Amino acid sequence: MSFFKKLPWTSLLLLVFTYLVFGWLISVEANSLWQREVNNHNSAEAHKSILTSLWVEGVNPTLWDVPWWFVLKGIVCILLISLALTAPFGLIKTCYSSWLQSDFRAFLSVIVGSFLLVIILGSLDVFVRILVLIAASTLARLDLQTASYGEWPAFWLLSIVSFLGYSLGIITQQFLVTSI
Repeated sequence: MSFFKKLPWTSLLLLVFTYLVFGWLISVEANSLWQREVNNHNSAEAHKSILTSLWVEGVNPTLWDVPWWFVLKGIVCILLISLALTAPFGLIKTCYSSWLQSDFRAFLSVIVGSFLLVIILGSLDVFVRILVLIAASTLARLDLQTASYGEWPAFWLLSIVSFLGYSLGIITQQFLVTSI
C-alpha cells in the first residue's frame, strides 16, 4: 500500500492526459489518412477494398482499422522517452565524454546538431508535440525520483502510465467518431 501512497499522482495524471491527447492526435491523423485514401479511390475500379466500400457506404473506421505504423510510432516514442529519462547518467556521461575526445568527433557533432536543428525548425509542429511529451515525462520522472523510486521502477511506471494514456486517447477518439 505504501507503493501507491508515495506515487506522485498529480504529475502522473498530467502524463496520462498528455499522452491521451497524443493518442487522440495520432488517431485523427490515421482517420484523415483513411479519408484521403477513400477520396482518391476510383469507384469504377473492380478491385475495391472492403474497407473502402464500407467507408463509402457510411461506416466509419474502427479501432482495428487504425494503421499499425501509427500505433507503432507512438509506442516507440513512449519507450524512447521513458528510456532516455531513466537511463543512468553515468552511462550517458561516459558515452559523451569518450565521443567528444577528438576534434573530428566534436566537429562532426556540431554538423549533425546543426542539421537536426534545421530539421526541427522545418517541422516545428511535430517537434512541439514531442517537446510537450518530454516535458510531461520529465516532470513525472523528477517526482518519481523525489519519491525515491529507482531507475527500473521509474521506467516501468513511466512506460505503463504513458501507454495507458496513449491507448485511452486512441480508443476515446475512435469511439467518439463512430458514435457521432
